[in-house]
Amino acid sequence: MKYPSPWNLNGQGIILTHRFKKSWIINNGCIPEHLQCQFMGGLSFTMLVNYTESNCGPYRELLFIPGLFLINKRYHFMITKIFVDTAASMSSGKLNWGIPKELAEINWSETGSTITFNAQLDQQVLFNAEVKTNPIYFPITSRLSPFKIYQEMNENSYVFKPHGNGQGAICKLKTHNSNSNHFPRLNEGKLISCLHIKKFKLDFPESKIKGL
Repeated sequence: MKYPSPWNLNGQGIILTHRFKKSWIINNGCIPEHLQCQFMGGLSFTMLVNYTESNCGPYRELLFIPGLFLINKRYHFMITKIFVDTAASMSSGKLNWGIPKELAEINWSETGSTITFNAQLDQQVLFNAEVKTNPIYFPITSRLSPFKIYQEMNENSYVFKPHGNGQGAICKLKTHNSNSNHFPRLNEGKLISCLHIKKFKLDFPESKIKGL
């Protein structure tokens, strides 16, 4: 079953910010070949998300944004790799926003101040991480970002700008591991920050869809 946009989501997540060499991202950032020349660089973002409420029900997510792309004379972010753990989220993400969601088994668990995230694909480790949270939180919002998200799928382009807010805290990435056959190896870049966002509310609007 597909769930049309817009969506309203609640939950918590981890945002890992890295700096990679541009050449490394071109070769390892899962960018479609025809868009590699439009990749401009910048910081990369990995998001580990536990959606407790959404239009299609609870689900978990792992995604990678390599940096900024210059498309139609404007800078955009692009999600180049993403896994979710429900078929409803996968099919709806493709239909509504052209997001190339794939299906994986994903677990999010909390023990005291430690969050453990584990994603598996075909019974093999896809990505895992252990994060120690910080009790000092501050308000955070995405509305200050000037960049929209650009995606391509099935001969269409999709442009949209999610809005979210919640409580953020700088935390410590204790361990992490990636399967380079399916997800960028984050330990080949420099970790800039690890941010835990709790009790966030996220609005995903309808896309502006155009033929390529």
